[in-house]
Amino acid sequence: MELYERAELYDIAFSYRDIGAEVDVVKAWYEGMTGHPRPARVLELGAGPARHARELARRGSEAWALDMSPAMSDYARAQAVADGVRLEVVTADMTAFELPRRFDLILLMINSAAHLLTESAMVRHLECVARTLTPGGVYVMEVAHPADDEKYPNGEPPRQWTVQRGQTTVDIRLGTPGDPIDQQSRVRTTTVELKANIAGRHVSFEEKLPMRAWKKQAIDEAIQRAGGFGAVRVYGDFAPDAAFERPDAWRMVYVMQRAGGPQR
Repeated sequence: MELYERAELYDIAFSYRDIGAEVDVVKAWYEGMTGHPRPARVLELGAGPARHARELARRGSEAWALDMSPAMSDYARAQAVADGVRLEVVTADMTAFELPRRFDLILLMINSAAHLLTESAMVRHLECVARTLTPGGVYVMEVAHPADDEKYPNGEPPRQWTVQRGQTTVDIRLGTPGDPIDQQSRVRTTTVELKANIAGRHVSFEEKLPMRAWKKQAIDEAIQRAGGFGAVRVYGDFAPDAAFERPDAWRMVYVMQRAGGPQR
């Protein structure tokens, strides 16, 4: 997947996200479920540049990041050094990992769950997460909102945007009209186009990525099959009280607590 091997360009392309504001909300959800203001130890899965983990490290948590791409892992390490924060980075599959620590908070952001293409992959992933959380720990998983299936029969609408950082400009397009989707498996072949101008040097590529358009019922069933979780809440945005059902909801954010600890 060339998109994930071009770590710096990927990082620039997705730097429009307000990571600080999102972490504020994640911490509010965490405190609401656990009664604790700050997780002592956090893990970001499918982390890429590990922006959320690095922000939590800046706020005093012991932070870890896990990604399948060696290029992304190296980039996250380098960015942590540049930020002056400590970050442990592991290169591994988010459906089959074992770590020597347990975590109070685990994150999977920016619809990385779309790379879990089957129900069994989602169950394996959730089983790994449950094993890796402390009792009462919290898992936050951000997924594309399934209402897009109704608005756009082929899945999420094509999205295109441009971001500039220093002398580098990145133009990225996710999805094109006509990208095929298998209605049974909900896997869409997503066309990704990236063009970059790096101080006058032009880089471009196009690739096709299989991505799952997850429905809420399928995730709910996977949570039941995986076991290990108690309270489960679903939000429609990064706001403490953003109802999943509200008309302007644009994400499906699962906030779930591992069973075995105090619940609120």
